[in-house]
Amino acid sequence: MIKTRDVIILGVLACLSLIISLRTHSGSDQIEEYRVKTLLSDDSIHFDAISMIDINRDGLHLHFEKVDDAWWQQLPFPMRMDYPSMIALIEVAQGVQVLGEVSAAQHIDGLGLGEGADTISFSDGTSSVSIRLGRKTLGGLGYAIVGENRVVLVDQSLHNLALDMDHRLWRDVRLFPEFAIDGIRIEREVDGDRLLLERRKGRWEMREPVSSRVEQSVLITWVGRLAAARVGSWVVDEPTDLHLFGLDLPSAIFEVGDRHGHSNIVFIGGRVSAGSQDRYMMLAGRPVVFTMKWETVSQLFPLPEILIDSTGSGVSRFDVKQVTIRSNHSEIILQRDLDRWVNKSVDGAIVNMDEVDALLNWVLDTKALSIAIGQYPLEREVATVVFAGYDLSPIDSVRIANTEDGEWILENGDNVLRLHAPEAGDALAPFLN
Repeated sequence: MIKTRDVIILGVLACLSLIISLRTHSGSDQIEEYRVKTLLSDDSIHFDAISMIDINRDGLHLHFEKVDDAWWQQLPFPMRMDYPSMIALIEVAQGVQVLGEVSAAQHIDGLGLGEGADTISFSDGTSSVSIRLGRKTLGGLGYAIVGENRVVLVDQSLHNLALDMDHRLWRDVRLFPEFAIDGIRIEREVDGDRLLLERRKGRWEMREPVSSRVEQSVLITWVGRLAAARVGSWVVDEPTDLHLFGLDLPSAIFEVGDRHGHSNIVFIGGRVSAGSQDRYMMLAGRPVVFTMKWETVSQLFPLPEILIDSTGSGVSRFDVKQVTIRSNHSEIILQRDLDRWVNKSVDGAIVNMDEVDALLNWVLDTKALSIAIGQYPLEREVATVVFAGYDLSPIDSVRIANTEDGEWILENGDNVLRLHAPEAGDALAPFLN
C-alpha cells in the first residue's frame, strides 16, 4: 500500500516536470520569435565568391571588380582599392538585420525607394543580388528592398557605409603596391636629369646617369621606402584645370615597373601652400589629384651617388686567380699558387702575402670616403689593376689616379670617381716601379 507521503512526493515531481516542459516549449517559441533575420539570406549569393560590386548613389555609378586577388574601381575610372575596405563592405551587407516590416499601404517613393533610389548590387559570377536603400529614419533604422520583395526596416549599417561614407576612403593609399616584391625598374626625371635603375637576376644595377654598380643594401632599403609611400589626402577627382595644381607641366616624373610589365607613373606638381613643401601629385591614367607630405616625396629623390657601390670593384677576391698591375709602361703579373702569390714577371718569385692582401683590400673591399660622377682624369692616371679568374680570362679592371690634393681615385670604367684618403695609396706603392 502506497503511503500518503509518497503520493504527495510523486505529485510534486509530476508538477515540476510539467512546469519545466512548458517553460522549455515557451522558450523555444521566444527564440524562434526573436531570432535575428538578415536582409540577405545565406543562399542568395556566395559571399566568399563575390567579384563585382555596383553602387549607385546621388547619381554616381561606382563599379568595382576583383582582379587577381585585388579589388579595382573600374568606373568612373580605374583606381586600386583597399582590400580590407571592400571585404568590410561585403561583410556589412551580409550582416544587415531586418528589424520590421512596412505596411504595403505606404508609397515607396515617400520612403526613398522609388525609381531613382540608391542601390548596391553584388555578383559572384553566377548569381547576383541588388539592394535598394531608402531614407533613414529614427532609432537607427532605414528602409530597404531586396529585389521585388516587401519593404523592410533595417539597421543603418549599410546605409552609413555604402551611401554616407566618402568612397575615396576605400582606395588603396599605397603609391606603389607590391613593388618591394615585383619591382624590376625605377625611373625618374627632374629638370632633364634622368635616373634609371633595373633589377636583373635579383640584383639592381644603375643604367643612367651612368652605368654602374649600386650598393644593394642601400637600394633595397630605398625600395622598401618606395613600397611604404602613402597618399596624404585626396583632393579632387577628374580635375578640369591641372594648372591649379602645377600638374600641367610637372616638376618631376617618377616611374616604377614590375616583372608583369605594369608601370606606375607619378607626376609631381606644385606646392600645396606657400608655407609648405607638401606637393600635389597624380598617377598617370587616373584622373585624381592628391597631396603627399614632403617627407614622403623627398624619399623619391635621393642623389644617385648615394645609391652607387663605393668599392673599387664588384669582384670577390675569392674569384681572382691573377692580378695584373700596369704603370709607367711597366707590367707586374701576380698569380695565386695555392696559399701564396708569385710574381710571374720575375720567374715566379714569391710575393709578400701582406702586400698583396693590402692591395686587394683597398681595391676590392674598401669603401670610398666620397663619390662623384664625372669624367675620369686620364692625364693623372697612376696605374691600372686588371683581375683575371681561374681560367685566366679578365673579369674586371680598376683605374687608379691621384688628385692635386694627394687623394686617390678608383674608377671602374663607369665614370664614377671613388675618392680615398692620401694614405690609402700606400697599398699600391710596393708594385710601382
